[in-house]
Amino acid sequence: MQIKIDGKRVKFEEGETILNVAKRKGINIPTLCYHPDLSPKGKCRLCLVEADGRLVTSCNTPAKEGMDILTRSKRALEARKLNGELLIANGKEENEMEVMKVLKEIGVKGNHFKTPRKVTCSGRLPIEKDDRKCVLCGRCVQVCSEIQGINNIGLMNRGVCAEATTPYNLPMLETPCTFCGQCALVCPTSALRERALSEKLVKAMDEMGNMIGNSKFYVAQTAPSIRVSLGEMFGVPPGTLVKGKMVSALKKMGFDAVFDTDFAADLTIMEEANEFVQRFSSGKNLPLITSCCPAWVVMAEERYPYLLKHISSCKSPQQMFGAVAKTYYAQKIGKPAKDIFLVSVMPCVAKKFEAQRPEMDSSGARDVDMVLTTRELGRLMKQKGIDLAKMEEGEFDRPLGISSGAGAIFGATGGVMEAALRVAYEVITGKRLKKIDLKEVRGFEGIREAEIDIEGTKVKVAVVHTLKNIREIVESGRWKKYHFIEFMACPGGCIGGGGQPRPTTNEIRKKRMDALYRLDYKMKLRISSDNPDIKAIYSEFLGKPLSPKAEKLLHTKYKKRAPKYF
Repeated sequence: MQIKIDGKRVKFEEGETILNVAKRKGINIPTLCYHPDLSPKGKCRLCLVEADGRLVTSCNTPAKEGMDILTRSKRALEARKLNGELLIANGKEENEMEVMKVLKEIGVKGNHFKTPRKVTCSGRLPIEKDDRKCVLCGRCVQVCSEIQGINNIGLMNRGVCAEATTPYNLPMLETPCTFCGQCALVCPTSALRERALSEKLVKAMDEMGNMIGNSKFYVAQTAPSIRVSLGEMFGVPPGTLVKGKMVSALKKMGFDAVFDTDFAADLTIMEEANEFVQRFSSGKNLPLITSCCPAWVVMAEERYPYLLKHISSCKSPQQMFGAVAKTYYAQKIGKPAKDIFLVSVMPCVAKKFEAQRPEMDSSGARDVDMVLTTRELGRLMKQKGIDLAKMEEGEFDRPLGISSGAGAIFGATGGVMEAALRVAYEVITGKRLKKIDLKEVRGFEGIREAEIDIEGTKVKVAVVHTLKNIREIVESGRWKKYHFIEFMACPGGCIGGGGQPRPTTNEIRKKRMDALYRLDYKMKLRISSDNPDIKAIYSEFLGKPLSPKAEKLLHTKYKKRAPKYF
């Protein structure tokens, strides 16, 4: 089957849209509301083309045999420009926005239609909303319904009164929002964005640096997936490892110590694997469900409180790190917990919410003082004049900077499960796993099931990512047939978190994921129990996994929250 595009005959497959065919042949058609992971709606109308003399949206118009398409006719170009001017009638443009690149491409130079909109700030919540920037593309609505299954955002009203908002226009705290941040990840204008804290951090560090007798000690920790995504903010291909350059950049920004959250991932595995073995042996409260994802935990507290006894009591690596940094490490450098200012760099918007939870203060102070997303750190580096791509390679500080490959794969869906099983096998059998790579739990399918043979004992596990898939497996009752389940709210796990660089598509997620597995494969240490700094913290400070001190610092309890249904 063939169509004609700009005078050239092009073959196409059944079901392809005009936009797909054009992109495959290198023909550029501008888009804004279109996203490769979402169903095309044609709302922004910037992808208009002439097809057989009619203007049609190319993103959702199927190619048909014999079509004659003009992508740059005078009529199509003028219509795109007018639609672009109408789109930004309410907008406050910023140069880094996706929308600005598209508007420049179609020739929009000014805003001729002005309709003021209100600004909604979330206060202390991790997501902010600025209606002045909203172009009603509908991406946030789609990702919340199609991918996450939460349906917490919808388009209300018509004409100039139209807006993307929560049901009944309620504040986010009064809605089922889990703060996964996927809406902010796909927003092309930053009308939805993470609550930015980087300016406050710079001000705090500058002020303290100028004070005589400054006692504050600034520490950064970086999550596993950051090292394969941060480079994208500086034009580096997705999946490029920038760990060493990232460490050097953070040091240049003024941090006194830069540590690796992968260390705390190894610590999490030591606790969680032993917790699983304990439950598996006794048969109580199975399946064990992972607790690393704060968006999933919020969802469980509100919708599925009957699952709370099944959720691991282990804190997430972010919070475990905060607890040991302000106790174990604080003792080593002779500083009280209150004088250590800990900044987490996370791929996740919900981590901002998690750090504020009242129970996260087991060190005697707030365990994590501030959380920045990958995007925030990238913007901050640019403001400081730091080009990450040109930085020299640096090394994480000790003793919280050494990690195993098991810690690295935490960033990918299935990574927590695989890392835990590597140690669980050792705890149960007293032997080393012969096959370190547990490919049975790897992949990108939304729900993956496997049966792991541990010396004749069959362990049934499941790996689930996206909130929509979590809802499916929980509400169908399928969760009951497993021994161990990993739940992650975001597509692909943390590598697809709501705080990651834009654009993030499934293609980009897979490149980041592959990079983490390559990193794991190349590392000398691949099992968390082999990490010498993990051995040291247990021998010097914690005693052993699940010890009273470990329980106090590294574990927590989750409580039922008032359900928020409509």
